[in-house]
Amino acid sequence: MTLNRLAGASLLALALAVPAHAGELTAWVTDAAAEKPYFDQLTDAFSAAHPEIALNVVPVPGYVDAIQAASVSGSLPDLILLDGPNMAASAWAGTIQPIGELIDPALLADTMQGVIAQGTYGPDGKLYHISPYDSTVLLWGNRSYLEKAGVRIPTGIDDAWTREEFAAAVEALSKVDGVRWPLDMKLNYGGEWMTYGFAPFIQSAGADLINRETWTAEGTVNAPEAVSAISKLQDWYKAGWIVPASAGDNQFYGEKTAALSWVGNWMWPPHDAGLGDDLVMMPAPSFGPNGVTTPNGGWGWSVPATTTNLEDVSAFLNFVMSDAEVAKYADITGFAPSRAAAVPLTKKFSTPGAQDLFAVQGNCCAVVRPVHPAYPAITLSWSRAMLNIFSDGAADVQQELDGVAQYIDLDIEDNAGYPPFGSN
Repeated sequence: MTLNRLAGASLLALALAVPAHAGELTAWVTDAAAEKPYFDQLTDAFSAAHPEIALNVVPVPGYVDAIQAASVSGSLPDLILLDGPNMAASAWAGTIQPIGELIDPALLADTMQGVIAQGTYGPDGKLYHISPYDSTVLLWGNRSYLEKAGVRIPTGIDDAWTREEFAAAVEALSKVDGVRWPLDMKLNYGGEWMTYGFAPFIQSAGADLINRETWTAEGTVNAPEAVSAISKLQDWYKAGWIVPASAGDNQFYGEKTAALSWVGNWMWPPHDAGLGDDLVMMPAPSFGPNGVTTPNGGWGWSVPATTTNLEDVSAFLNFVMSDAEVAKYADITGFAPSRAAAVPLTKKFSTPGAQDLFAVQGNCCAVVRPVHPAYPAITLSWSRAMLNIFSDGAADVQQELDGVAQYIDLDIEDNAGYPPFGSN
Protein backbone atom coordinates (compact mmCIF):
# COMPACT_ATOMS: atom_id res chain seq x y z
CA MET A 1 0.00 0.00 0.00
CA THR A 2 1.28 3.44 -0.85
CA LEU A 3 1.46 6.18 1.75
CA ASN A 4 -1.22 8.13 -0.13
CA ARG A 5 -3.59 5.18 -0.05
CA LEU A 6 -2.95 4.61 3.64
CA ALA A 7 -3.51 8.28 4.38
CA GLY A 8 -6.76 8.22 2.42
CA ALA A 9 -7.92 5.12 4.22
CA SER A 10 -7.03 6.72 7.56
CA LEU A 11 -9.19 9.76 6.78
CA LEU A 12 -12.04 7.48 5.73
CA ALA A 13 -11.70 5.43 8.89
CA LEU A 14 -11.79 8.51 11.10
CA ALA A 15 -14.79 9.86 9.24
CA LEU A 16 -16.74 6.62 9.60
CA ALA A 17 -15.82 5.81 13.18
CA VAL A 18 -18.38 6.55 15.86
CA PRO A 19 -17.58 6.52 19.59
CA ALA A 20 -19.23 3.63 21.42
CA HIS A 21 -22.25 4.57 23.53
CA ALA A 22 -24.82 2.34 25.22
CA GLY A 23 -27.79 1.96 22.93
CA GLU A 24 -25.75 2.69 19.78
CA LEU A 25 -23.82 0.36 17.50
CA THR A 26 -21.77 0.92 14.37
CA ALA A 27 -20.82 -2.05 12.19
CA TRP A 28 -18.53 -1.89 9.18
CA VAL A 29 -19.23 -4.27 6.30
CA THR A 30 -17.80 -4.89 2.87
CA ASP A 31 -19.63 -3.69 -0.22
CA ALA A 32 -19.24 -7.01 -2.07
CA ALA A 33 -22.06 -7.69 -4.53
CA ALA A 34 -23.15 -11.08 -3.16
CA GLU A 35 -23.63 -9.84 0.42
CA LYS A 36 -24.83 -6.29 -0.29
CA PRO A 37 -28.58 -7.11 -0.37
CA TYR A 38 -28.30 -8.71 3.08
CA PHE A 39 -26.47 -5.78 4.63
CA ASP A 40 -28.84 -3.30 2.99
CA GLN A 41 -31.75 -4.69 5.02
CA LEU A 42 -29.85 -5.46 8.22
CA THR A 43 -30.43 -2.13 10.00
CA ASP A 44 -34.21 -2.31 9.61
CA ALA A 45 -34.34 -5.99 10.56
CA PHE A 46 -32.26 -5.49 13.69
CA SER A 47 -34.14 -2.33 14.68
CA ALA A 48 -37.45 -4.20 14.52
CA ALA A 49 -36.11 -6.78 16.97
CA HIS A 50 -34.15 -4.31 19.15
CA PRO A 51 -35.73 -0.85 18.95
CA GLU A 52 -33.74 0.17 22.02
CA ILE A 53 -30.44 -0.03 20.07
CA ALA A 54 -29.63 2.33 17.19
CA LEU A 55 -27.64 0.36 14.62
CA ASN A 56 -25.59 1.96 11.85
CA VAL A 57 -24.41 -0.51 9.21
CA VAL A 58 -21.72 1.13 7.07
CA PRO A 59 -20.62 -0.40 3.73
CA VAL A 60 -16.96 0.60 3.42
CA PRO A 61 -15.21 0.85 0.05
CA GLY A 62 -11.57 -0.22 0.08
CA TYR A 63 -12.51 -2.28 3.10
CA VAL A 64 -9.22 -3.99 3.91
CA ASP A 65 -7.25 -0.74 3.70
CA ALA A 66 -9.83 1.04 5.87
CA ILE A 67 -9.66 -1.64 8.55
CA GLN A 68 -5.88 -1.52 8.56
CA ALA A 69 -5.85 2.27 8.84
CA ALA A 70 -8.47 2.31 11.58
CA SER A 71 -6.54 -0.33 13.52
CA VAL A 72 -3.46 1.89 13.46
CA SER A 73 -5.36 5.04 14.41
CA GLY A 74 -7.49 3.35 17.08
CA SER A 75 -10.72 4.35 15.35
CA LEU A 76 -12.38 1.00 14.69
CA PRO A 77 -16.18 0.81 15.11
CA ASP A 78 -18.05 -1.46 17.52
CA LEU A 79 -18.17 -4.41 15.12
CA ILE A 80 -16.22 -5.33 12.00
CA LEU A 81 -16.37 -7.97 9.34
CA LEU A 82 -13.10 -9.90 9.16
CA ASP A 83 -11.95 -12.57 6.75
CA GLY A 84 -11.68 -15.72 8.87
CA PRO A 85 -8.06 -16.69 8.11
CA ASN A 86 -6.89 -13.24 9.21
CA MET A 87 -8.42 -13.64 12.66
CA ALA A 88 -5.28 -15.08 14.26
CA ALA A 89 -3.12 -12.15 13.15
CA SER A 90 -5.66 -9.70 14.58
CA ALA A 91 -5.99 -11.62 17.83
CA TRP A 92 -2.21 -11.91 18.24
CA ALA A 93 -1.86 -8.16 17.65
CA GLY A 94 -4.54 -7.43 20.25
CA THR A 95 -6.78 -5.73 17.70
CA ILE A 96 -9.86 -7.85 18.51
CA GLN A 97 -11.30 -9.38 21.67
CA PRO A 98 -12.92 -12.75 22.50
CA ILE A 99 -16.63 -13.01 21.75
CA GLY A 100 -17.54 -16.52 22.89
CA GLU A 101 -19.11 -15.34 26.15
CA LEU A 102 -21.27 -12.84 24.26
CA ILE A 103 -23.07 -15.55 22.27
CA ASP A 104 -25.72 -18.03 23.43
CA PRO A 105 -23.98 -21.39 24.13
CA ALA A 106 -26.82 -23.28 22.43
CA LEU A 107 -26.24 -21.23 19.29
CA LEU A 108 -22.52 -21.99 19.32
CA ALA A 109 -23.19 -25.70 19.83
CA ASP A 110 -25.33 -25.65 16.67
CA THR A 111 -22.65 -23.95 14.53
CA MET A 112 -20.55 -25.95 12.06
CA GLN A 113 -17.28 -27.07 13.60
CA GLY A 114 -15.22 -25.69 10.72
CA VAL A 115 -16.61 -22.22 11.41
CA ILE A 116 -15.82 -22.54 15.11
CA ALA A 117 -12.32 -23.83 14.32
CA GLN A 118 -11.64 -20.92 11.96
CA GLY A 119 -12.70 -18.45 14.66
CA THR A 120 -10.86 -20.01 17.62
CA TYR A 121 -7.43 -18.67 18.58
CA GLY A 122 -5.14 -21.53 19.59
CA PRO A 123 -3.11 -20.04 22.45
CA ASP A 124 -6.13 -19.21 24.61
CA GLY A 125 -8.76 -21.44 23.00
CA LYS A 126 -11.23 -18.55 22.82
CA LEU A 127 -13.58 -17.59 20.01
CA TYR A 128 -12.78 -14.30 18.25
CA HIS A 129 -14.76 -14.64 15.02
CA ILE A 130 -18.05 -16.15 13.88
CA SER A 131 -19.74 -16.35 10.50
CA PRO A 132 -23.33 -17.02 9.44
CA TYR A 133 -22.11 -19.18 6.57
CA ASP A 134 -19.46 -21.60 5.50
CA SER A 135 -17.95 -21.87 2.07
CA THR A 136 -16.56 -24.60 -0.11
CA VAL A 137 -15.37 -25.27 -3.64
CA LEU A 138 -17.09 -27.62 -6.08
CA LEU A 139 -16.43 -28.86 -9.56
CA TRP A 140 -19.22 -27.34 -11.60
CA GLY A 141 -19.88 -28.97 -14.95
CA ASN A 142 -21.75 -28.43 -18.20
CA ARG A 143 -23.82 -31.60 -18.53
CA SER A 144 -23.99 -31.42 -22.33
CA TYR A 145 -20.21 -31.30 -22.68
CA LEU A 146 -19.67 -34.03 -20.08
CA GLU A 147 -22.09 -36.36 -21.87
CA LYS A 148 -20.53 -35.66 -25.28
CA ALA A 149 -17.12 -36.50 -23.82
CA GLY A 150 -18.44 -39.71 -22.29
CA VAL A 151 -17.21 -38.57 -18.88
CA ARG A 152 -18.60 -40.13 -15.71
CA ILE A 153 -20.43 -37.58 -13.54
CA PRO A 154 -19.73 -38.08 -9.82
CA THR A 155 -22.71 -37.59 -7.51
CA GLY A 156 -21.12 -37.63 -4.07
CA ILE A 157 -17.98 -37.75 -1.96
CA ASP A 158 -17.67 -41.53 -2.23
CA ASP A 159 -17.39 -41.49 -6.02
CA ALA A 160 -15.40 -38.29 -6.51
CA TRP A 161 -12.90 -38.29 -9.33
CA THR A 162 -9.38 -39.42 -8.54
CA ARG A 163 -6.46 -37.40 -9.88
CA GLU A 164 -6.20 -39.81 -12.79
CA GLU A 165 -9.92 -39.61 -13.58
CA PHE A 166 -9.83 -35.83 -13.35
CA ALA A 167 -6.93 -35.73 -15.82
CA ALA A 168 -8.71 -38.12 -18.18
CA ALA A 169 -11.90 -36.06 -18.00
CA VAL A 170 -10.08 -32.82 -18.78
CA GLU A 171 -8.31 -34.41 -21.74
CA ALA A 172 -11.56 -35.89 -23.09
CA LEU A 173 -13.38 -32.58 -22.74
CA SER A 174 -10.60 -30.81 -24.63
CA LYS A 175 -11.70 -32.73 -27.75
CA VAL A 176 -15.39 -31.78 -27.58
CA ASP A 177 -16.70 -29.29 -30.11
CA GLY A 178 -17.41 -25.94 -28.49
CA VAL A 179 -14.91 -26.42 -25.66
CA ARG A 180 -11.97 -24.06 -25.90
CA TRP A 181 -10.70 -24.72 -22.38
CA PRO A 182 -11.88 -27.78 -20.45
CA LEU A 183 -11.37 -26.21 -17.01
CA ASP A 184 -11.82 -22.77 -15.49
CA MET A 185 -9.88 -22.40 -12.22
CA LYS A 186 -10.60 -18.69 -11.81
CA LEU A 187 -7.03 -17.57 -12.39
CA ASN A 188 -8.50 -14.13 -12.98
CA TYR A 189 -9.35 -13.88 -9.26
CA GLY A 190 -5.80 -13.78 -7.91
CA GLY A 191 -5.33 -12.82 -4.26
CA GLU A 192 -6.74 -14.99 -1.49
CA TRP A 193 -8.44 -17.25 -4.01
CA MET A 194 -5.07 -18.63 -5.03
CA THR A 195 -4.64 -20.01 -1.51
CA TYR A 196 -8.26 -20.91 -0.87
CA GLY A 197 -8.72 -22.61 -4.21
CA PHE A 198 -5.35 -24.27 -4.80
CA ALA A 199 -4.14 -25.39 -1.35
CA PRO A 200 -6.67 -28.28 -1.27
CA PHE A 201 -4.79 -30.00 -4.09
CA ILE A 202 -1.58 -30.28 -2.08
CA GLN A 203 -3.50 -31.10 1.10
CA SER A 204 -5.28 -33.97 -0.62
CA ALA A 205 -1.91 -35.16 -1.92
CA GLY A 206 -0.44 -35.25 1.61
CA ALA A 207 1.25 -31.86 2.02
CA ASP A 208 0.07 -28.56 3.52
CA LEU A 209 0.79 -24.84 3.60
CA ILE A 210 2.67 -25.24 6.89
CA ASN A 211 3.37 -27.92 9.51
CA ARG A 212 0.66 -27.27 12.07
CA GLU A 213 2.60 -28.76 14.96
CA THR A 214 6.03 -27.20 14.49
CA TRP A 215 4.73 -24.11 12.63
CA THR A 216 7.47 -24.37 10.04
CA ALA A 217 6.90 -24.46 6.29
CA GLU A 218 10.15 -26.04 5.04
CA GLY A 219 9.55 -29.67 4.11
CA THR A 220 5.77 -29.26 4.10
CA VAL A 221 4.66 -26.62 1.59
CA ASN A 222 7.52 -27.64 -0.72
CA ALA A 223 7.28 -31.38 -0.07
CA PRO A 224 7.38 -33.78 -3.05
CA GLU A 225 3.62 -34.32 -2.71
CA ALA A 226 3.00 -30.59 -3.09
CA VAL A 227 5.35 -30.27 -6.06
CA SER A 228 3.70 -33.24 -7.79
CA ALA A 229 0.16 -31.89 -7.32
CA ILE A 230 0.89 -28.37 -8.53
CA SER A 231 3.05 -29.68 -11.38
CA LYS A 232 0.09 -31.73 -12.62
CA LEU A 233 -2.08 -28.61 -12.72
CA GLN A 234 0.70 -26.69 -14.43
CA ASP A 235 0.91 -29.41 -17.07
CA TRP A 236 -2.79 -28.88 -17.79
CA TYR A 237 -2.18 -25.16 -18.08
CA LYS A 238 0.70 -25.71 -20.51
CA ALA A 239 -1.55 -27.98 -22.57
CA GLY A 240 -4.07 -25.16 -22.92
CA TRP A 241 -6.67 -26.91 -20.77
CA ILE A 242 -7.11 -24.19 -18.11
CA VAL A 243 -8.73 -20.83 -18.79
CA PRO A 244 -6.01 -18.14 -18.60
CA ALA A 245 -6.48 -15.13 -16.36
CA SER A 246 -6.73 -12.88 -19.40
CA ALA A 247 -9.94 -14.61 -20.55
CA GLY A 248 -11.96 -13.17 -17.68
CA ASP A 249 -14.69 -14.64 -15.52
CA ASN A 250 -17.54 -15.95 -17.66
CA GLN A 251 -16.11 -18.65 -19.91
CA PHE A 252 -18.03 -21.39 -18.06
CA TYR A 253 -21.44 -19.85 -17.44
CA GLY A 254 -21.52 -17.08 -20.07
CA GLU A 255 -19.50 -17.85 -23.17
CA LYS A 256 -19.76 -21.58 -22.41
CA THR A 257 -16.32 -22.23 -23.85
CA ALA A 258 -15.22 -23.99 -20.63
CA ALA A 259 -16.71 -27.34 -19.62
CA LEU A 260 -15.77 -27.36 -15.94
CA SER A 261 -15.33 -24.69 -13.30
CA TRP A 262 -13.45 -25.04 -10.02
CA VAL A 263 -14.93 -22.32 -7.85
CA GLY A 264 -16.92 -21.68 -4.69
CA ASN A 265 -20.60 -21.71 -3.80
CA TRP A 266 -20.83 -17.93 -4.34
CA MET A 267 -21.02 -18.62 -8.07
CA TRP A 268 -24.18 -20.73 -7.76
CA PRO A 269 -26.58 -17.93 -8.84
CA PRO A 270 -24.75 -16.97 -12.07
CA HIS A 271 -24.02 -20.61 -12.88
CA ASP A 272 -27.68 -21.52 -12.45
CA ALA A 273 -28.82 -18.54 -14.51
CA GLY A 274 -26.33 -19.27 -17.28
CA LEU A 275 -26.61 -23.06 -17.62
CA GLY A 276 -30.00 -23.96 -16.15
CA ASP A 277 -30.66 -27.71 -16.47
CA ASP A 278 -27.18 -28.22 -17.93
CA LEU A 279 -25.56 -27.24 -14.62
CA VAL A 280 -23.98 -30.12 -12.70
CA MET A 281 -22.56 -29.88 -9.17
CA MET A 282 -19.80 -32.39 -8.48
CA PRO A 283 -17.61 -33.00 -5.43
CA ALA A 284 -14.04 -31.82 -5.19
CA PRO A 285 -11.62 -34.37 -6.66
CA SER A 286 -9.51 -36.72 -4.61
CA PHE A 287 -6.05 -35.60 -5.62
CA GLY A 288 -4.13 -37.99 -3.38
CA PRO A 289 -4.15 -40.29 -0.34
CA ASN A 290 -6.00 -37.82 1.88
CA GLY A 291 -9.03 -38.04 -0.39
CA VAL A 292 -11.53 -35.27 -1.06
CA THR A 293 -10.15 -32.10 0.51
CA THR A 294 -11.79 -28.71 0.39
CA PRO A 295 -11.30 -25.22 1.81
CA ASN A 296 -13.80 -23.53 4.08
CA GLY A 297 -14.37 -20.35 6.04
CA GLY A 298 -15.12 -16.82 5.05
CA TRP A 299 -16.00 -13.38 6.31
CA GLY A 300 -17.63 -13.06 9.71
CA TRP A 301 -18.05 -10.88 12.75
CA SER A 302 -15.33 -9.80 15.16
CA VAL A 303 -15.29 -7.19 17.91
CA PRO A 304 -12.43 -4.69 18.19
CA ALA A 305 -10.56 -4.63 21.49
CA THR A 306 -11.59 -0.98 21.91
CA THR A 307 -15.31 -1.80 21.98
CA THR A 308 -16.89 -1.41 25.42
CA ASN A 309 -20.68 -1.50 24.88
CA LEU A 310 -20.65 -5.29 24.97
CA GLU A 311 -24.26 -5.75 26.05
CA ASP A 312 -25.42 -4.17 22.79
CA VAL A 313 -22.79 -6.11 20.85
CA SER A 314 -24.07 -9.33 22.41
CA ALA A 315 -27.60 -8.52 21.27
CA PHE A 316 -26.33 -7.92 17.75
CA LEU A 317 -24.26 -11.11 17.53
CA ASN A 318 -27.10 -13.27 18.80
CA PHE A 319 -29.43 -11.61 16.31
CA VAL A 320 -27.25 -12.06 13.20
CA MET A 321 -26.47 -15.66 14.20
CA SER A 322 -30.11 -16.52 14.95
CA ASP A 323 -31.83 -19.28 12.97
CA ALA A 324 -33.88 -16.83 10.92
CA GLU A 325 -31.02 -14.48 10.04
CA VAL A 326 -28.59 -17.25 9.12
CA ALA A 327 -31.29 -18.71 6.86
CA LYS A 328 -31.94 -15.30 5.32
CA TYR A 329 -28.22 -14.82 4.69
CA ALA A 330 -28.08 -18.22 2.95
CA ASP A 331 -31.04 -17.49 0.70
CA ILE A 332 -29.75 -14.05 -0.29
CA THR A 333 -26.14 -15.06 -0.95
CA GLY A 334 -26.32 -18.76 -1.81
CA PHE A 335 -23.72 -19.50 0.88
CA ALA A 336 -24.30 -22.62 2.99
CA PRO A 337 -25.77 -21.75 6.42
CA SER A 338 -23.34 -22.31 9.27
CA ARG A 339 -26.06 -23.43 11.67
CA ALA A 340 -27.97 -26.71 11.39
CA ALA A 341 -31.12 -25.16 12.86
CA ALA A 342 -31.21 -22.63 10.03
CA VAL A 343 -31.24 -25.19 7.21
CA PRO A 344 -34.98 -26.08 7.40
CA LEU A 345 -35.82 -22.36 7.25
CA THR A 346 -34.01 -21.75 3.96
CA LYS A 347 -35.50 -21.90 0.51
CA LYS A 348 -32.25 -23.00 -1.13
CA PHE A 349 -31.04 -25.65 1.31
CA SER A 350 -34.15 -27.10 3.02
CA THR A 351 -34.97 -29.41 0.08
CA PRO A 352 -32.43 -32.17 -0.62
CA GLY A 353 -30.51 -31.68 -3.83
CA ALA A 354 -27.09 -31.34 -5.41
CA GLN A 355 -26.45 -28.28 -3.23
CA ASP A 356 -26.21 -30.64 -0.25
CA LEU A 357 -22.57 -31.02 -1.32
CA PHE A 358 -21.90 -27.59 0.20
CA ALA A 359 -22.64 -28.81 3.71
CA VAL A 360 -21.42 -32.39 3.17
CA GLN A 361 -17.97 -31.23 2.09
CA GLY A 362 -17.85 -28.69 4.90
CA ASN A 363 -18.56 -31.37 7.48
CA CYS A 364 -16.40 -34.17 6.12
CA CYS A 365 -13.55 -32.77 4.14
CA ALA A 366 -12.76 -29.14 4.93
CA VAL A 367 -9.26 -28.12 5.97
CA VAL A 368 -9.25 -24.83 7.86
CA ARG A 369 -6.65 -22.39 6.60
CA PRO A 370 -3.83 -22.17 9.17
CA VAL A 371 -5.04 -20.34 12.28
CA HIS A 372 -1.73 -18.60 12.89
CA PRO A 373 -0.57 -14.96 13.01
CA ALA A 374 1.74 -15.68 10.06
CA TYR A 375 -1.22 -16.40 7.79
CA PRO A 376 -0.87 -13.09 5.90
CA ALA A 377 2.69 -14.10 5.01
CA ILE A 378 1.58 -17.63 4.16
CA THR A 379 -1.12 -16.55 1.75
CA LEU A 380 0.93 -13.73 0.23
CA SER A 381 3.86 -15.98 -0.64
CA TRP A 382 1.73 -18.90 -1.79
CA SER A 383 -0.53 -16.71 -3.94
CA ARG A 384 2.46 -15.05 -5.54
CA ALA A 385 3.95 -18.46 -6.37
CA MET A 386 0.68 -19.69 -7.91
CA LEU A 387 0.46 -16.60 -10.09
CA ASN A 388 4.01 -17.19 -11.27
CA ILE A 389 3.36 -20.86 -11.96
CA PHE A 390 0.20 -20.17 -13.96
CA SER A 391 1.23 -16.97 -15.69
CA ASP A 392 3.02 -18.51 -18.66
CA GLY A 393 3.68 -22.03 -17.40
CA ALA A 394 7.45 -21.52 -17.42
CA ALA A 395 8.07 -21.15 -13.68
CA ASP A 396 9.78 -24.06 -11.94
CA VAL A 397 7.32 -25.45 -9.38
CA GLN A 398 9.97 -26.74 -6.98
CA GLN A 399 11.80 -23.41 -6.96
CA GLU A 400 8.58 -21.48 -6.45
CA LEU A 401 7.48 -23.64 -3.50
CA ASP A 402 10.98 -23.52 -2.01
CA GLY A 403 10.61 -19.75 -2.10
CA VAL A 404 7.25 -19.98 -0.33
CA ALA A 405 8.76 -22.08 2.46
CA GLN A 406 11.66 -19.68 2.87
CA TYR A 407 9.40 -16.62 2.96
CA ILE A 408 7.05 -18.09 5.57
CA ASP A 409 9.78 -19.38 7.84
CA LEU A 410 11.67 -16.09 7.64
CA ASP A 411 8.52 -14.16 8.58
CA ILE A 412 7.99 -16.39 11.61
CA GLU A 413 11.65 -16.08 12.57
CA ASP A 414 11.51 -12.28 12.22
CA ASN A 415 8.61 -12.28 14.67
CA ALA A 416 10.38 -14.53 17.17
CA GLY A 417 7.97 -17.36 16.39
CA TYR A 418 4.90 -15.25 17.15
CA PRO A 419 4.94 -16.29 20.82
CA PRO A 420 3.24 -18.18 22.33
CA PHE A 421 3.12 -20.17 19.06
CA GLY A 422 5.96 -22.62 18.74
CA SER A 423 6.88 -22.36 22.43
CA ASN A 424 5.69 -25.83 23.41
